[in-house]
Amino acid sequence: MSVFTIALTLFIIANPIGVTPVIVSLIKDFDFKRQRFIAFREAMLALFLALFFQYFGEVFLNALQIKPFAVTITGGLLLFAVALSMIFSFHESTEEAKQVKQEPFFVPIATPIISGPGLLATIMILSQRENNNFKLTMAILLAWIPVTAVMTFAPYLQKIFGKRGLAGMEQLMGMILALLSMELVVKGTAMLYHAIYT
Repeated sequence: MSVFTIALTLFIIANPIGVTPVIVSLIKDFDFKRQRFIAFREAMLALFLALFFQYFGEVFLNALQIKPFAVTITGGLLLFAVALSMIFSFHESTEEAKQVKQEPFFVPIATPIISGPGLLATIMILSQRENNNFKLTMAILLAWIPVTAVMTFAPYLQKIFGKRGLAGMEQLMGMILALLSMELVVKGTAMLYHAIYT
């Protein structure tokens, strides 16, 4: 595979365009400048995690005796918890939300939303298949140029849709995120079943 082909594959799996409304919903309560900073920072943290798993992912998981199905199921459960908070956030008043709102750091935007189990598993597989760390690193960095650009643009959606539009979008994205999280749990359960009975 060429560097461009690998980069395109990783970009599609990361799916920053598809999860942009989710990211906006998670950072919408902060001022615009802070939103842009959070989005950029989370993109860099996701990049760090992707590079870490390229070089140390298999060793790290093996050292802790963590199986791929555990990573997948845990990622799904984390996303489901986030989805529930998005769906039922309308029960909080604006002042209460401002008081209890915590800035997302690493979880859940950097992982498992951007650098999720699927992306990290793909990177580890490509690392073994390509046997060329420099090539894969260049592909990851190339993929992260549009990933970072899309994430940095995400806060502008609040200016486009307004607070009411984002409130409705947040609950809709919460439903979609819940479906995606359950898909991860099902995949992880299937991997667990395969590991036990094969």
